[in-house]
Amino acid sequence: MKTSILPILQKPNIIVLTAGHGDGDPGAVDGSHAQAPQTISITNEIASILKKSNIDVRVSPHSQDLGDSINWVNKRFNYGDAWILEIHRDSATGLDMDDASKRCGIYYGVSNESKKVGEFIRQSFISHDAHKHSWCRPDTESEDGKLGWIRETKPVAHLLELGFMQGRNDNEHLYWLASVAAHAIFEAFTGNKLKIDQITNNDQMPFIIPGNY
Repeated sequence: MKTSILPILQKPNIIVLTAGHGDGDPGAVDGSHAQAPQTISITNEIASILKKSNIDVRVSPHSQDLGDSINWVNKRFNYGDAWILEIHRDSATGLDMDDASKRCGIYYGVSNESKKVGEFIRQSFISHDAHKHSWCRPDTESEDGKLGWIRETKPVAHLLELGFMQGRNDNEHLYWLASVAAHAIFEAFTGNKLKIDQITNNDQMPFIIPGNY
């Protein structure tokens, strides 16, 4: 039963996921590892976990850039129809391996209700063993000063940053990040705990081949 305690998420019955840095943009790069193919794999795994828990999940085409993804969402959904989430990985220098691997974050919009979602997700991240420095921030604190993904979508939207590229990049860890995100999303959306194993079989997730994106 869907009983979210977050007012802004009580009406939507659909979750829409999109992987950041589409249309051939690799995003942040660390050595042979690129953000874009990783976020595609993480997004697909989050969708798989949520679908197994009977959530209606849609994934926007991975070939689209930011503008096309926003248009894709706005042609299909209005406010109250869906909760929209863009999936990213972060980039920074000078972090220890545990922090870089496990610190997660969420950007929220201008309303107090959007902020409450951010605060809930942050606490859920930490409760599922994300780093204690995991964060929630208004989109005004992003590098761009505001995020089109949050400001320009008709439905309510948030942006997730799942670990840093300077941390672990192996498949097992990407599974773990997807699981942490799926638990937080499910709990915020339904008001219930996710009752599936955190990590699925590694051979189910597409391998990320450096240089092939």
